[in-house]
Amino acid sequence: MQERQLLMKNRDLKGVGKAPVPRGYSLRTYWQGDETHWARIISKAFRTECSPSVFAREIAQREAFRPERVFFLSYKGKPIGTATAWTKAELGPESGYVHMVGVVPEHTGRGLGKVLTAAVLDYFRQQGLRSAFLHTDERRLAAIKTYLELGFEPVVGDEDARRRWVEVFRALRRPELAHRYCGQE
Repeated sequence: MQERQLLMKNRDLKGVGKAPVPRGYSLRTYWQGDETHWARIISKAFRTECSPSVFAREIAQREAFRPERVFFLSYKGKPIGTATAWTKAELGPESGYVHMVGVVPEHTGRGLGKVLTAAVLDYFRQQGLRSAFLHTDERRLAAIKTYLELGFEPVVGDEDARRRWVEVFRALRRPELAHRYCGQE
């Protein structure tokens, strides 16, 4: 049984700036035919089998899809990372959802997830949204560290989430965050 993902919220997008794109990389939005690149990136980043038909079914055929909402980070012209600026009705009209942030393993550790996530948050801000949510897995410590740097906070909705966040903050060696968000040392 797959464990529930952890929820994070950025309550105020005003203070989030763009992250600089490192030399050799470029940032753009979806072009026709990018579903093949998206599937390759997601397959490698999440260590799962993914095909262009998944992009069609889970992204392109959804009401929230707009080409300008799907970001790609390229290295020497080849897409190596992606993130999507999504909307979900249950979040309300003033909140966006950061969806499917992934970078191929050979380019991780360079702050590229931050570049992609910041681009999504900047898009939301330009659209007049005030906040953003995302889901993540507790094993994705580098991603969680990035999200915290970008102003996201854990949503601690029940005792299971509290326990799991305490473990995340312990693994990050950030006991002050466990105290602040979970009421524990």
